[in-house]
Amino acid sequence: MMKTPVNNDASANKESSPKVLQRYISRREAIEAARRFHSVDGKRVVVRFTMGQRIEHYILLISFTLLGITGLAQTFADNPVGYFILNLFGGIDSTRVIHHTAAFIFGALSIYHVAKFLYQFFMGHRLPKMMPDWSDLTQLVEMLKLNTGLSQKHPRFDRFNFEEKAEYWALVWGTVVMGLTGLMQWFPVATTYYLSGGSIPIARSFHKWEAILAILAILTWHMYHSVIKKLNTSIFTGVMTMEEMEEEHPQELAYLQAASAVADNRSWPVMIEVPLEDEKEPEPVVPPVEEVKTPEPVSSPAEETNNSESAAPAVEQKKDDTENPKTAGEIE
Repeated sequence: MMKTPVNNDASANKESSPKVLQRYISRREAIEAARRFHSVDGKRVVVRFTMGQRIEHYILLISFTLLGITGLAQTFADNPVGYFILNLFGGIDSTRVIHHTAAFIFGALSIYHVAKFLYQFFMGHRLPKMMPDWSDLTQLVEMLKLNTGLSQKHPRFDRFNFEEKAEYWALVWGTVVMGLTGLMQWFPVATTYYLSGGSIPIARSFHKWEAILAILAILTWHMYHSVIKKLNTSIFTGVMTMEEMEEEHPQELAYLQAASAVADNRSWPVMIEVPLEDEKEPEPVVPPVEEVKTPEPVSSPAEETNNSESAAPAVEQKKDDTENPKTAGEIE
């Protein structure tokens, strides 16, 4: 029975080739991907955040800072620092006005953000990249292995990594808690119409400690990842270099490159292949080591003559022993 030969080279290439994600994209997605590549001062950059997203961040930054300063000043009014801030803003009444104004701006920004989310989901049929998925858990495990020295493989992050998503959803949670408890304190009469009077001090306690937790999270977690660990100014400039994208968000960069490459296609949708891991460099082929045979020494004619002469008596002696064998008795 004949066996079909196995092509070892083909199977090896298949195993060494990186994993890819195949997906269909529309013409709009391909054009959007192509428009995110720009050139600034001779450097090729990628648009990370649009102008609208950057404006949202500016408003969030200013309103959150005002809320934190004026809120802590009212909470710790007996402290010299809190007392100084209250006087700096013109007293307790004006500080409350600033606090409520910043809260209104923060709330309006949150409503706008949720409305944009719903529009993209229902009208644009897009699931925002901030939604958690299974890859966040696997990348968390990979990052833990990398930090503990158990692996040398760095996770390939998409548009947002698991740290950014965790911070985003912590902000969403904090916004809900701070908003509800803040409104309860802002309108205590309306609150006690539906709830008991004890709900006001409970809301004040939740509001206070959630504010402290949020400020500490911004000063430690957010500042560490955005400034101390590596200075990332893309939220202000809107762009990242190709090298920064390759290091921080290689999965998103791979998608953008694959999608922009088919922007001039005529038939839609188009299937693209996005690599899910770094391409492995082919290992150098080491040729097999051949056994080198040592050549036998070549003797000179004079040496051959001497060897033949010395061997002749031995041959004659052996011949005599063969022709005249002796018995054991004769030898004795």
